[in-house]
Amino acid sequence: MTTDEDSAFVHDVLKTYRSLNVTPRDGTYTVLAAVALSYPGETKIIGLATGCKCLPQNQLPEQGDALHDSHAEVLARRCARRWLLEEIQRYVMSGGSSRWLVKDESDGKFRVKEGVQVIMYISTPPCGDASMCFLASFQDDEMAQLKNSAVYALPPSAVSRGRNNYALFGVLRTKPGRADSPATLSMSCSDKIARWNVLGIQGALGSVFLNPIYLSRIIIGEVNEDIREQVKIDCERAFWGRLDISDLPGGFQIHRPEVVFTSVPFPFSKVTVVSGRDGGDCRSSNEALCWIADSPTHEVLINGLKRGVPPKHRFKSMFRPRISKLSMLHVYHDTLVTLGMEAGGGSTYFEIKQAVLHYQVAKQCLQGTRCTFAGWIISGVQWESFAITS
Repeated sequence: MTTDEDSAFVHDVLKTYRSLNVTPRDGTYTVLAAVALSYPGETKIIGLATGCKCLPQNQLPEQGDALHDSHAEVLARRCARRWLLEEIQRYVMSGGSSRWLVKDESDGKFRVKEGVQVIMYISTPPCGDASMCFLASFQDDEMAQLKNSAVYALPPSAVSRGRNNYALFGVLRTKPGRADSPATLSMSCSDKIARWNVLGIQGALGSVFLNPIYLSRIIIGEVNEDIREQVKIDCERAFWGRLDISDLPGGFQIHRPEVVFTSVPFPFSKVTVVSGRDGGDCRSSNEALCWIADSPTHEVLINGLKRGVPPKHRFKSMFRPRISKLSMLHVYHDTLVTLGMEAGGGSTYFEIKQAVLHYQVAKQCLQGTRCTFAGWIISGVQWESFAITS
C-alpha cells in the first residue's frame, strides 16, 4: 500500500463505521479499529469495532456469554476470526471458491491467498507499551516528572498495572490504564498484538482449520508528525522488538508488520472530542460496536453483553454476542460439521483449545516459564469450562 492507499482504506473504514449509525453520546469518545484483507487495488474490511472498556475480574462470566475485553483492537480481531471461519463454510458451500482463502492440499488447512495482505487500522496508539511516549506527550512537565519518579525495577516475569512504572518500556501491562479503575485480567492491546505476531490472529480454535495468519501492516491514527518517529520506535518495540523466542513449531514465526501512521482524523477520538469542547470534561464511552463482514447486522455491547437485553434473556443464544467465547465455540463446531471433520478432543471450551497441540506448543514458547511473556495473566479454566449449549 502507498500512503494514498492507506488514506483511502482509512476513509473506507470511517465510511463503514458511519453507515452503522452508532456513535458515542455527546461528550464521550471511543477507539475505532478494523481488520481487512487486501490485494493491490482491492481491499475488504472483514471486522470493525469500537470500544475502550473491559470487565473487572469480579464480573467475568463463567459461561462464555460476555466479552472480557471490549477494546476496539481486540473486538475487531474477534470479528475477523469469526469472518474467517464463516468464509471457510462459504468456501465449502460454494463448491470450493473464495476470493481470499485457499485450501493448502499439503495439510488440508486454509490460508490467505498469495499476495493478500492483512491490515489493521487503529484510530490511536494501542494501550500498553506502544503508547507510553504518546501519552507522555499530553502530560504537563510536573505530572511527567511525578510519574517518572515512581519508576521501580520489575522482575522479568512481572506485569505492571496500567500505566504504573510510566517510564519502563518493554514490560507487560494490564488494562485499564487508570489507577482508580477496578483491576482486570486483561492484558494491554500492545501485548495482545505482540502475541498475534507470534501465534497469528486466528486463535486456537481457528488453528484447527487455518495456518497462522499474520498482520502485514498496522495503520495508526492520532499521532502528530513531530512525534511519529518516536512512536514508531515504541510500536516496533512493543509489537515485536521485545520478543526473544526460539524453537517455534513449523508455520509459526516472529512476524514484523509494517507500522505506519495516518493523518485522517477519527471524529470521535479523545483528542478530537476534547478539542471540540474547549477544555470541558469528556469521558470514554461505555458502549462497544461490533461489525462482521457478510453478516446481516451489527451489535452494540455494554459490559460485554448486547445492549438492551434483560438479564433473564442473556443466556439465550439469540441474545448472545456473536463474538463471545460461547458463540465462537458454536461457529467452531459448525465449521467442523461443514468440513466433515471430527472434534479433536475435549468437550469444554478450555479442553478443546488445549487439544490444539501445535498452537499450544507455540504459545508455550512465548508464555512458558522463563520465556519472554512468562508473566502473561490468563483467565484460565474457571472461566472456560463451558460446553456447547442450545
